[in-house]
Amino acid sequence: MKFRKTAAVLLSVLLAVQAVPLSLQASFEQNVEASYNTAVQGQGALDGLDVTVTETTVSSSTNLSSEKKVDLKVTGMKGNSLQADIRVDTQEGTTESYYRNGYYYTNTSDGKQKQEMDRSTVWDLINSEVYMNMTSNYLKLLYSQTSADGGTIFHFAANSSTLGDYTQKFLQGSGEGQGVEVDFLQGTLETDPEGNIVSRNTEIVYTVTNGENAETFMVEMTADFHQNSQTVSLSSPDLAEYKESKPEKPNATITTLVRTVYTTEDVNVRASGSISAVILGGLNAGSGVTQTGYTSDGWIQIQYNGSTGYIWGDYISTVKPVLTKVTNGTMYATCGVNVRSGYSSDNTIIGSLSKGQGIDITGITDNNWIRVKYNGHTGYVYADYLSWSEPVADTYVQNGYLSGVVTDASFGSLTIQRDDGRGTASFNTTYASLNLKDTIYTGDWVEVYFTGVGTPYAASQVNDYTSHTDAGDAQSVTIEGVVVTCKPDQIEVMGSDGIYRTFDIEDSDLEMADDLCEGMVVTVSWMSKTNGAETKNIKALRVKA
Repeated sequence: MKFRKTAAVLLSVLLAVQAVPLSLQASFEQNVEASYNTAVQGQGALDGLDVTVTETTVSSSTNLSSEKKVDLKVTGMKGNSLQADIRVDTQEGTTESYYRNGYYYTNTSDGKQKQEMDRSTVWDLINSEVYMNMTSNYLKLLYSQTSADGGTIFHFAANSSTLGDYTQKFLQGSGEGQGVEVDFLQGTLETDPEGNIVSRNTEIVYTVTNGENAETFMVEMTADFHQNSQTVSLSSPDLAEYKESKPEKPNATITTLVRTVYTTEDVNVRASGSISAVILGGLNAGSGVTQTGYTSDGWIQIQYNGSTGYIWGDYISTVKPVLTKVTNGTMYATCGVNVRSGYSSDNTIIGSLSKGQGIDITGITDNNWIRVKYNGHTGYVYADYLSWSEPVADTYVQNGYLSGVVTDASFGSLTIQRDDGRGTASFNTTYASLNLKDTIYTGDWVEVYFTGVGTPYAASQVNDYTSHTDAGDAQSVTIEGVVVTCKPDQIEVMGSDGIYRTFDIEDSDLEMADDLCEGMVVTVSWMSKTNGAETKNIKALRVKA
């Protein structure tokens, strides 16, 4: 799950939190305090628990946020038959853990393992994920009001002096040198008329300090309780594959490795290699960072703001990634330019743009290429050859000469693929002097003299010395490519040479296991007098998949 930009939300919530009068010691009413504590501690008196916790952590420095979701189901809370399902979803991935018959089952770097665990240890684990055990001992402000359905809404707040050991529960994974401290906390807890918790909303602000630098985070946490003793049901996972682990063996080891790595996506930086560890900050996609090691279960240890942090290994690369910023609009070619299959001059040419031609764009890479929509496909054009401004047509008549291969020839018009590699050129041939061997066909090499301002140019003379009278000049040509469009009597193929061709297949020999369809890789053979330069209405001899 990626970061979101939430600066406005963060600012408004921080102001709201700061407005709470924490400087005044509230004198709790005994009945309110007793009712609140009964609700919090009463969770342990139920036989079943079903709760979903969602967290959003926002940085005041980077305006980035990340999310975490915990789904927890527990039965047998009375007595010694405690069982639990715990699922945690974060940007770094998902973990699923189970507690059955005195054993805790989870995935580690060594595979699926189980470990003997007593009831109190599991209950502490549940509390660390759901934060249910925050009694009035941690609070500085507490008052209540009656809800519409007859239940109670408790409003509470605390600061660093009252939170006590709750701070350590929240700041899991943080250690010496990381300078992490909870500043204050506020929220509401709602109970039904019977005193069972229905929901809890909490806002926590904590600060990470490194020397003179400080970064403040706000956590918005919502817990929805769905439990009652009759309806909570657990999953039935296959636990036979879990092997009992040795208690003295650590869950993960760290191997030293110093190098520069780059983030391929926006990532959290955590205090330790765990999705439950507190967030120390975040890195934008493409950021370079010094790696100092890696854990055996997939985390990368890094230097972060003068301290040690951890990011998930799936989001790093030793090569700086090319990032594309989504951008929409129309740009115009400043000259004839190629359209390529990727953001490099080494990628295949899939087409071209003529000077002044507009094209829809979808993004801009950080290595100066424009991502475009081209004939139903995604292509890339080097940014120096595109402009947001539509070019003004030339006001003077120019004379010129161009040569190239004919891509389209019809009465009064001619289009060629230019020899100079600058795309295509179109001509009006109505008044041209034609110097031809016989006639003009697709694939012929021609010379065109022209006048005019272009699009199309006015051809004054067309020279075509290709002869079509001797059938013996034809030779067999074969090309491999991908079927782009497929009709009963015609297909369009993008060849391995990057050229699109249309083939008439009504009388062709079709050799394939499945029906011809779009996306199929095929080999097409035909007779050609131009060594395969033609692109339109080619009579295919054979199509083989």
